[in-house]
Amino acid sequence: MTEFKQKVITAAVEGALILTVNKRLFRHLRDCFDQQMLGQGKSVWSTPQIVSFEGWLTQCLSELGEGWRLLNQQQQQCLWEEQIENSSRGTTLELLQLSKTAEKALQAHRLLNEYDLSLDDQQLTEDQRIFHSWQRSYQEQCRQHEWLDQGSLPKRICSALENGQIDVPQQVVLVGFDQLSPDLLRLMKTIRAAGGCCDELSLQSEPAGRIVSYAARDSHHEIESAARWVRYLLDQGAESIGVVVPDLQVRRRQIERIFREQIDPVATASLHDDEAIFSLSLGGPLAEQGVVYAALECLGIGRQLTLDLISFLLRTPYLAAANKETDSRARFDQKLRSFRQQKFKLTGLQSLLEGKPELVGFLQILKKVQANQQVNNKVLPGVWAARFADELHCLGWPGDRSLASSEYQAIKVWQEKALSALVALDPLLPPINRQRAFNLLCRISKDIEFQLEGPTGSVQVLGMLESSGLDFQHLWVMGMGETVLPARPQPNPFIPLKMQQLHDMPHASATRELQFAEQVIARLKSASDDIVFSFPRRDGACDLRPSTLIPPCNPEIFPPLAEFQDLTFLLQSRNDTLESLADWRGPRLTKGLVEGGTSLLKDQAHCPFRAFFHHRLHAQRFAEPVPGISPMARGDLVHLVLEEIWKQLQDHTNLLALEEQERSELVQSQVTAVLNSYFADRSAPAEQLLQLEAERVAILVQEWLENVEMKRDFFQVLETEQQHVEKIGALQIRLQVDRIDQLENGHRIVIDYKTGADLHAEEFLSQPLIEPQLPIYAVANPDLEPDGVAFAQLRRGDCRLLGVVKEKGLLGRVRELSSYVQAEALGISTWSELLVFWREQLNQLAEDFVAGEAVVKPYDLIKSCQYCDLPGICRVQERSTEFGVSDDC
Repeated sequence: MTEFKQKVITAAVEGALILTVNKRLFRHLRDCFDQQMLGQGKSVWSTPQIVSFEGWLTQCLSELGEGWRLLNQQQQQCLWEEQIENSSRGTTLELLQLSKTAEKALQAHRLLNEYDLSLDDQQLTEDQRIFHSWQRSYQEQCRQHEWLDQGSLPKRICSALENGQIDVPQQVVLVGFDQLSPDLLRLMKTIRAAGGCCDELSLQSEPAGRIVSYAARDSHHEIESAARWVRYLLDQGAESIGVVVPDLQVRRRQIERIFREQIDPVATASLHDDEAIFSLSLGGPLAEQGVVYAALECLGIGRQLTLDLISFLLRTPYLAAANKETDSRARFDQKLRSFRQQKFKLTGLQSLLEGKPELVGFLQILKKVQANQQVNNKVLPGVWAARFADELHCLGWPGDRSLASSEYQAIKVWQEKALSALVALDPLLPPINRQRAFNLLCRISKDIEFQLEGPTGSVQVLGMLESSGLDFQHLWVMGMGETVLPARPQPNPFIPLKMQQLHDMPHASATRELQFAEQVIARLKSASDDIVFSFPRRDGACDLRPSTLIPPCNPEIFPPLAEFQDLTFLLQSRNDTLESLADWRGPRLTKGLVEGGTSLLKDQAHCPFRAFFHHRLHAQRFAEPVPGISPMARGDLVHLVLEEIWKQLQDHTNLLALEEQERSELVQSQVTAVLNSYFADRSAPAEQLLQLEAERVAILVQEWLENVEMKRDFFQVLETEQQHVEKIGALQIRLQVDRIDQLENGHRIVIDYKTGADLHAEEFLSQPLIEPQLPIYAVANPDLEPDGVAFAQLRRGDCRLLGVVKEKGLLGRVRELSSYVQAEALGISTWSELLVFWREQLNQLAEDFVAGEAVVKPYDLIKSCQYCDLPGICRVQERSTEFGVSDDC
């Protein structure tokens, strides 16, 4: 045990009151005291008077019977926000970030209280004058209700000591303070004036026996090196290791991840809340804990839900019937994504769930949510806290599965701190509506730090201030760049700068920051006999230099580091001989006819692996929602409008018979009818967006009719959007033919509407056949063989027909077969030979699919792979790199 700890324990045994800088040091010293008592063979001993300074002030206020007066952090923040909001309503100040402004104002108020200063009779800027008015209103409100905030608490206790309302402790020892604040100096003076003794126990002792400065490449390398150093020391049997991180709050997640990878790699693959080898002094926000996050998401549901929120509600285990309906909810999630919509109305979502008994639990959840939304009368925050708790219970929160220890603890903190804090706002606020209450609860949950309960462990990762008073066998202090210590001055904008510098307030000047940094470094140097100070040499493209307060870096001296322990390194470093297995074929389909759409053969042509994955394993990437109306829906609308128009017109003659006004009215009426029917059973976008889409479709269809259809020779429309089932080998292929026209000479043309731009008629002559839809229909029925196939490209300013026809001039400027060099290369000179080629290609694709062919063999790295959803599975780019193909392909 160090000399410093022995002095503290000796003073505690003698009955001294030990006031620590924070709760962590208080708990640490209590543990040390208990261990010494046990070491002396004692089984019972008096509880020592070791307590944090803040905790002691609160105890004293309770002894005075005034505990009810003290405002907690959330109450103070709320009061300041109320003052700011009321004073700025209807002015340009409404643009203020309310929460951030209130934080700065509260900080300024505490500083003025602590230094016993007033802004009266001071030369103030406009912002400072506004703050001063906020402060006066706040102080008046506190006086009226006899409230006491944290900034005024030390003064009240000193006054009680002076007036004899509280017994003056005879001996007080201050422990762990880098600098004594005016409040502490005032307390020392009061105790000494009353005849007591109050001293500060210095943390500085003999400097460390070994100090190493270490230059890391960057921040990630610095954290990784510290973790490997810790792992090395643990392997050597070290029992007390500290890692101090100045910006722990910012880098907490990264540090936790890297430390787990290097110190406890098995835990990274574990699904259980096992006890960690290391502990972080800083917990995460309560709102980020899974079970609490789910509660807030449920309470915040509005009348319109984003797809991400719906997906979360379907996947979370924290709602009723989550286990029972897991698979059904996953399938419903996939179905919703197929609509490619970003938002859904709550009522429309319920309509989609009606008639689905496998999702009755989720439907009931949505109905209860809708009922909860109707309750929006203004009541006190405490009433809302009770309502929120009841609503969550009705939704089945926190789920019907067994909860982990961390989840139990999070729920306990939610109930005892978050909801209780909302109740505590009753004396401060008038009745409020649901949204205001929910916003307050969200902010409270974000402000509450959630720390898992458990033993400290051998390794502690702490912030700069949390490390005060602690000592370790080994200590690593990271982030010691020149911009960290000393830190740059950050004076409070609501207090005049000269006043802050005159009274030497925190962060007021470079001199103040340097003095504080020197004290912190001196304290850290005495916290261990083995210390490493580290800093990153680069941050992105910027070079960094070390703090001038740490020893110079000796390039020949390095801290001992263990070998990498993360799972990726361990797997890559294994020397096991891996078995190579070329498995390019799945099991052959043994049942009779297999059904599928034209995409089956198209995928098989582009890449056999893609066809196997999509149509044998039935695995596909979720469809991505897009803003507004999805491209797929926009294409559907054009198809449907043209279908309805040609059902009415029937042939070319009737089209020409229409006057321009009549044609425009026909198009407009069909567009309106199609939009109404299309979105009757879908979640409709905003009305303005629908109007824009109606205009777009009408203009496009008008252009198509005028620039293409009216300029053609006579034709009659035989079919529009008809479903066909055609047999190709052992496959039954379902296809929908957009349109079949019959010309005046009896020739038949098959047309496929396309609203995209990347269309190439040459794909009808590719090997393998990557555009199989129209060829399937062409070869399926020998008695109804067409004389041409064509894409109808519908794009503003570029509407045209392109494809391949039997004879020149059969379909305007559409090219005849003999004009294609691809046909010549394939030895195809007649239409009959083309049909034979198509039949052979389709049969081969069908046979390969039935045989289970699944080789990763894209037809073209651009056409086949650019928009494929499987690059992470087939890893074709890795193979293409081996063969010298760039990633840009």
